[in-house]
Amino acid sequence: MNTALSLKKPFLLWSLASMFFAFQFILRLSTGILREEIMQKFAIDTIAFGTVAGYYYLGYAGMQIPIGIMLDKFNFRIVTFISILVTSLGTLTFVASENFNYLLIGRFMIGAGSAVGFLSVAKITRSCFPAKYHSVMLGLSFTFGLIGAVFAITPMKLLFTYFGYNVTFNSLASIGFIIGLMILLIKNDDVSSNSTTTLDSELSILKLLLNPTILLIGIFGGLMVGALEGFADVWAIPFFKQIYQMNDMDSNLATSFVYIGMCLGGPILALIANLVKSSDAIITITGLLTIVIFIILLYCPSLNFFTSSSLMFLLGIFCCYQVLIFTIVSNLVTEKSIGLAVAIVNCINMSFGHFFHKIMSYLISYNWDGLLSESGTPIYSHYDFIVAISIVPICCLIGIIGFCCLSKKSNKISIKGFVEEPVSA
Repeated sequence: MNTALSLKKPFLLWSLASMFFAFQFILRLSTGILREEIMQKFAIDTIAFGTVAGYYYLGYAGMQIPIGIMLDKFNFRIVTFISILVTSLGTLTFVASENFNYLLIGRFMIGAGSAVGFLSVAKITRSCFPAKYHSVMLGLSFTFGLIGAVFAITPMKLLFTYFGYNVTFNSLASIGFIIGLMILLIKNDDVSSNSTTTLDSELSILKLLLNPTILLIGIFGGLMVGALEGFADVWAIPFFKQIYQMNDMDSNLATSFVYIGMCLGGPILALIANLVKSSDAIITITGLLTIVIFIILLYCPSLNFFTSSSLMFLLGIFCCYQVLIFTIVSNLVTEKSIGLAVAIVNCINMSFGHFFHKIMSYLISYNWDGLLSESGTPIYSHYDFIVAISIVPICCLIGIIGFCCLSKKSNKISIKGFVEEPVSA
């Protein structure tokens, strides 16, 4: 009974943090749903829209490490509340903007505040729950987040259609503020902080940032995120509309299958990696299969809705290779440095979201013939989309080759008898 009572507040905190993790997925994906509306309202081209989409990832990546440190050193509830407040204020700025620069600021704020999402869940889980429940709690939180991603596409499109752009975003901002306020008001001393190791943390960050293996893993992993952060998050919906001639509903539904696949992909890939005793091999295989899926999607435009949705579902499973990358990173460093090392790699990965949006928007616009719809939105050809989205499998292949080279280097070191020491921070 005492154990149940002692876990009541931590479980409530975990539930609220998981809700925000799902909530930030909704805000992250909303830009892709509203692509045409945003372009019309601000009279911008696709390159400028790519900048808007990418600013979320700049904010998210930039705040990963600072928020991780603040959660360890200051009051957990205050740091989380302020981050969620920034997200809600960013949402209000985004929806109220009449100026393009304010739109970018709002999008950046949403990304910066959202960085607390999974970090807060991980902090609560490590601090408040027995170690035997950690993997289950984190897995459930990740699933909640992806449910938010699924909700962010078709259901949110319906809400935008029926209630309008302003009302929906203002409501989302209010929901975020309520979640943050509830977290602030729940006092729980189990979520500890440590304010005495600032210098140690700075040295740890510097040490890990200068470690070439950690950096290369982040870069190669980042080159492979285009399928999710570049294609699925923003460009899949217009791709299906243009190439497959799908209507709004079908293009949204087909895209949402990526996130449904991701709900299952993490546990499946982790299980397979444990069976074959090689995370490197599974990363390589999933990367190659991702390339195959893109080749089919790009060059077989006669696929029906069921087949294209099935391919998106499989793509979602393969996108969960990131779980294995974090496993590799965890095995490279000492136990006390795992959280920081993962945050650095995730920071690099998320920054590639901005890269993919910028380069894809530029490539789509590069060969545009100037054709406009009646509403003034640019109309792009099949060729424009195929050229732009081809950057995803090309970068994925470069990332795979990089991982293979890194893996061979590690094997050579082991064969020579020089086992690399864990990267201590």
